[in-house]
Amino acid sequence: MTSGSRARGWAAVAGVAVVLAYLGGTVVSGRHSPLARRPLLDGLAPPPPYHWVKPPPELAPTNKPPASVRQTIRLTPAGSEVSAIATGDGQASLVLEAGAFAPGPGATGVAVAIDPLDPATLAPAPAGLVLAGNAYRMRFTYEPSGKPAAISGRATAVLIYPLLPIPVGSLFDYTMLSSTDGKAWERQQSTATPGSHQLAASLKAPGYLIVAVPPAPAETPAPNRVPLIAGLAAAAVVIVIGAVVLTRRLRRSGDEDEEYDEDDRDEDEDSPDQGPREGR
Repeated sequence: MTSGSRARGWAAVAGVAVVLAYLGGTVVSGRHSPLARRPLLDGLAPPPPYHWVKPPPELAPTNKPPASVRQTIRLTPAGSEVSAIATGDGQASLVLEAGAFAPGPGATGVAVAIDPLDPATLAPAPAGLVLAGNAYRMRFTYEPSGKPAAISGRATAVLIYPLLPIPVGSLFDYTMLSSTDGKAWERQQSTATPGSHQLAASLKAPGYLIVAVPPAPAETPAPNRVPLIAGLAAAAVVIVIGAVVLTRRLRRSGDEDEEYDEDDRDEDEDSPDQGPREGR
């Protein structure tokens, strides 16, 4: 068998090996598709212990009450100053740009109050969502009158959410819910930061806020892969048989080439020597 025939034979065998590896990988990847898995972690790192108003029973022994905050923002003739207010545990905060509150008659400042609440005392979660953590109530009043102050500029609320005991659809699917009266929730355009378990959203009015997230869809039974595996195995057998037949044909062709070369050499040896060439 010539070197060229051997090379063609090895190429055929290698091609069969590649096809079989591809088929095997298809089966394995179908069994272990990342789309069928649930997230192992709800964030990039474990967050600090969450402070619950009403903790889950398993967390009650180590739970600490969440913090509230009271702070007064100074008013100028142009409105309120740039301010940042946060609870002592950092679980709720409010960032106010200049002019977030308009100046009021005789008002010298705006009192901001942020208080945690048990979400069970408010409206239930909208369909397809589960509530995550405490609800927070945000109130604003002018000082010294005590009259309600409306948001007239840009204000951003930020809430920390806890790890949930259930899997969620995506780390970026958390959404802020707001309510002016606690009787119905409205979704707000939100920005999630999974690494720090933060959710931020624009605040349009005083009222209640809470974080919510869609749960992961229920796991469906694994599909029957026996027909697929049987089909792949049959295809592999056909490929192997084809490779064997091809290799034998290549080997036979190589043997015929060798016999042809030997016959040519024998004819050359049996032919009479040519006489001396005539001189010029």
